[in-house]
Amino acid sequence: MTFVDDTNYNGLQYITADNIHSSDVIAIFSTRNGGVSGQTSETQHLCSMNLAHNFSPGEDDYENIIENYKIIMSSQGFDMKSLVTLQQKHTSNIIVVDDNIVKKYRNSPLGFCQISEAADAHITNIKGLLLSVRTADCVPVLLYDSKNQAIAAIHAGWRGALTGIIQKTIKCMIKEYNTNPKDIRAAIGPSIGICCFEVGFEVQESFVNEYGEYIKKHFTAQPESKPFCDIKSMSKAFLIESGVLEGNIEMSDLCTKCNPDLFFSYRYSGGKCGLMSSFIGLK
Repeated sequence: MTFVDDTNYNGLQYITADNIHSSDVIAIFSTRNGGVSGQTSETQHLCSMNLAHNFSPGEDDYENIIENYKIIMSSQGFDMKSLVTLQQKHTSNIIVVDDNIVKKYRNSPLGFCQISEAADAHITNIKGLLLSVRTADCVPVLLYDSKNQAIAAIHAGWRGALTGIIQKTIKCMIKEYNTNPKDIRAAIGPSIGICCFEVGFEVQESFVNEYGEYIKKHFTAQPESKPFCDIKSMSKAFLIESGVLEGNIEMSDLCTKCNPDLFFSYRYSGGKCGLMSSFIGLK
């Protein structure tokens, strides 16, 4: 993955998924830098590339968030009408973004295709759309079927991972686009690392009940402490188990909590933070 400090857009920083990102496909992970949010003492925690959809008091202004999206999308050669977002709820629901979905949701109040159905992954084969998922510690996963020209964007928190959001998305691509998992290139973006992702014993037990004892290899425990979860390595394992070749998977080693100047982190900030977005689109 490549860190980009885009000199054409003042302060804009993002990370490219180099195994996907090309002249034909956009695949990037935003950082918290390069936007217009957080200009008051009340909103400093949102500085500056906040891509959340919260407009309550103490949160961001509508105009700031729209401007942030415009900045990062313009840097990739897309306009606002190309953007597709989800109502993320830590589910395993997947939206197939076809012409009917675009027609139904494109005229949302935010000026882009804002799908209101609860879902945490979406797939499409329509060129000119930019799928996105928002995170602030959870795992963003981008998929590209290079043979059938289909893409996916996945928001994989531990709840989504538990219910198989990654595996189900690949199955959905197989059904909709005749995808062969061996043709998928996958990118796992910055998220919270095992260094910082302490979870309850009940979380580990839930994974064991769902996947069996082998899943414990993605958890570590220090004496007299709760388990720590390696949600990124687990996500990679789910991709491989679904048929994606290990050599086709790129994974960021950056921890969002360990890098608060670069990323928003729910754990670092105690829940008071903005959101990054991950984007994938067929040009």
